[in-house]
Amino acid sequence: MPVSRLSSADRRHAIITAAKAVFARYGLEGARTQQIAQAAGVSEALLFRHFASKTHIYRAVLREVIIDQNATFSAMGTAEPSTDGLLDIIRKLVEHAMKGAAADNVEGMRMVVGSLAGDGGYARLIYRRALRLSLPALERALVAAQSDGAITGILLSPTNAVAFLEHVGTMMLMARYHSRTAVPYDRNERIVRQDAILFCGRGLGITEARIQKFLDALPPCPV
Repeated sequence: MPVSRLSSADRRHAIITAAKAVFARYGLEGARTQQIAQAAGVSEALLFRHFASKTHIYRAVLREVIIDQNATFSAMGTAEPSTDGLLDIIRKLVEHAMKGAAADNVEGMRMVVGSLAGDGGYARLIYRRALRLSLPALERALVAAQSDGAITGILLSPTNAVAFLEHVGTMMLMARYHSRTAVPYDRNERIVRQDAILFCGRGLGITEARIQKFLDALPPCPV
């Protein structure tokens, strides 16, 4: 549908969608309203009829990205307080990351990476929310896994465990964003999934036997 025929609400949404990609690439300081207008297929004058300033656009983008983040966490579900629950959360994180550009929140994660290379403000917001959303359940799962003997050695700080898993997921997602994967992983998707789960599981201290048992029970890789 041509932009000129969009309703005011749809046009506003189109501007926000275009702005996500621009902010993801250039950050708040580097992005220009001319770039956003061009990406949205509108004039700057029309853009400013919907938003008073670039900051107002950025705030609208943040609201949508937070909604996307909530939806992603909701789709992944809460970690069950058990060893298998802990491993299943890792599996879901890995499979989400393997979607690359097809992942629902990919532009938001591009903004995180851009923020980390800039002033870090946006990344701090997103990581604080991710910690608040996932820490309680992950902590219970870690304690349960240690209690049944599936975790050996020193138990990681749950806060750091959440952060490290987020780092792995974010970088896997970004590496697979382009049509040609930026990181030369083994192109066998089954092996990528298996190795990523092994890497994260071992990092948390889960025993080899419990990880292997979990992997053996997995259905074929959906990616």
